[in-house]
Amino acid sequence: MFDIPLPSGRRGSLHDQVFKDLIGGFLPDFLTLVAPEPAGRLDLSDWKLLDKETFTDWPQGRRRELDLLAEVRFAGRGGRPALVHVEIEARTRLEMGHRLERYHMQIRLRYDRPVLPILLRLRGGRPGIHIESVVSADFGPEIVRFSYYTMGLARCPAEDYLAKEQPLAWALAALMRPTTLSRAEQKMECLRRIHAAGLDELRRFLLVNCVETYLQLDGRDAEEMEALQARGGTEEVRAMRRRLTWAEQLVEEGREKGVEEGREKGVEKGLEVGREQGARQILLRMLGLRFGPLSDDVKRRVEEIHSVDRLNQIADQILVAHSLEELGLR
Repeated sequence: MFDIPLPSGRRGSLHDQVFKDLIGGFLPDFLTLVAPEPAGRLDLSDWKLLDKETFTDWPQGRRRELDLLAEVRFAGRGGRPALVHVEIEARTRLEMGHRLERYHMQIRLRYDRPVLPILLRLRGGRPGIHIESVVSADFGPEIVRFSYYTMGLARCPAEDYLAKEQPLAWALAALMRPTTLSRAEQKMECLRRIHAAGLDELRRFLLVNCVETYLQLDGRDAEEMEALQARGGTEEVRAMRRRLTWAEQLVEEGREKGVEEGREKGVEKGLEVGREQGARQILLRMLGLRFGPLSDDVKRRVEEIHSVDRLNQIADQILVAHSLEELGLR
């Protein structure tokens, strides 16, 4: 059985953030891939990510943060607003359907709007797109049914998604099973399509970062990749990888710097500072890609943010914000 090996040594928050940023930047692509019928009823030119929401995980009462919640309007003049809720699951858990059901109830109570629930499975579960359900039949007949869309990436044929028109599909193909391609050829095809798409640098970064994070090569695969790059016509891909695969390096540099700064205050403090430094450097780089060279005032405002959650929250909004003012940075 083929299944993607998740990158070793990655903290769950960083692992989740890769996909939160990716889906947040390509939400129309994601909806047309996973839920094409509901997507056809929505105006995918008019959407926005909502601030992170925290709900109680009933019945234990543990506080949990939703992965992604977006507002999208139904198509047509004066279309009413709806919500899209996406949860990202690194490894399949049996209780996830019940958890989605509880989140769904709480979102409906809070917003009183239609909610489209989607579960993205990076590993495990059925491959491909499905509608799954949680059914209550405690009293005999089926009384309550909660249904949600699922997308299982592992064991999907990578070639099928490389052939799709949505750029997001080419990044997701990095987590899938190649059937006719080697792993090096799979990675090269992902990168070639991303390069040829004519995307702005920020969106290109999000796609390349996913490919580089989840389709890591070593041994013979790495040697084959080098051979493919050495052939004619791939210098643009090589340059793109050099420019855009800096997220992990920034986080690691921030972690090391934080540990150094925090030695006198203890290791845990150092790690906390390191996570903050890494998140801040990534945010500054993304802001520069989106809005051009940053003024000293904007850099100062970012430096004054000491909450990792707040730094990540701003990063989530970059692709849909029209100005630095919208992000509260000017």
